Amino acid sequence: MAAAPASAPTHSPASSSSSACRAGICSGGTTRPNLHSAAASAPGWRRRREPYPAVSVAAGSAQSAPGAVPVVDPKVDVLLDSVKWDSKGLAVAIAQNVDTGAILMQGFANKEALAKTISTRKATFFSRSRSSLWTKGETSMNFINVHDIFLDCDRDSIIYLGKPDGPTCHTGAETCYYTSVYDALQSSKPNEGRQVVTTLYSLEDTISRRQEEIVTEGGGKPSWTKKLLLDNQLLCSKIREEAGELIQTLLENEDQSRAASEMADLLYHAMVLLRVKDVKMEEVLEVLRKRFSQSGIEEKASRSKS
Repeated sequence: MAAAPASAPTHSPASSSSSACRAGICSGGTTRPNLHSAAASAPGWRRRREPYPAVSVAAGSAQSAPGAVPVVDPKVDVLLDSVKWDSKGLAVAIAQNVDTGAILMQGFANKEALAKTISTRKATFFSRSRSSLWTKGETSMNFINVHDIFLDCDRDSIIYLGKPDGPTCHTGAETCYYTSVYDALQSSKPNEGRQVVTTLYSLEDTISRRQEEIVTEGGGKPSWTKKLLLDNQLLCSKIREEAGELIQTLLENEDQSRAASEMADLLYHAMVLLRVKDVKMEEVLEVLRKRFSQSGIEEKASRSKS
């Protein structure tokens, strides 16, 4: 079967046994808090009002209005105290795309920034240059809508796992990480369209570039991907063929490596079809994420009614 193009190194969304703030917490054998109430966001960059209630934060946080008597959640206070803040009261805070796994940006957070992020579900940081809190998107409106928060095993760094409303970098790039060290060593200029991508997204990018070459170069160097992009009947027949061969690995009890190989072929050809349909893998993964809390039987029933 056709081999998928070479891909970039992989990474996966970061995880930890410690997340944020609806249960008791941490040291001394007690339970770590949990922030698993992931809020669904709409496809692409369209914004959607957050349907989940904010978590109350401790007195003195950015969420407290002047003169108001805040509702204090002691679990949040305990969580904030459990973080190993540095001598300046800061910890590294990284924003990561909940669907693609892409690292979006890195900043710093203090207790107040983390408390505000927990409460508002908008990624909030502490600006060392301005000595003040700032919420990503407060100027550009490109907020990062936080679905979960993770602490690392040493509890001295934070990940905001969320869905961005738009490009994260001030340059207009989707992520601040688009400069490859190895490219720079070869005197290549940074490409803002490039991201720190997993194997899946490296493949998607390769397929997209093959489509661009058809337009800009009138075909250019021949490739199997270009041939598929130009022939819908061939593409559909290959998807049917690869699906059948994957099924056979089960029916004929073939080994795991064979099943993995056939699945790779099917996934590659299916992703070419998505490119033809102008559908991104991020959209597919977002649909899957939104189905996590729904029964598969219920989901299928809702599709038949609509």
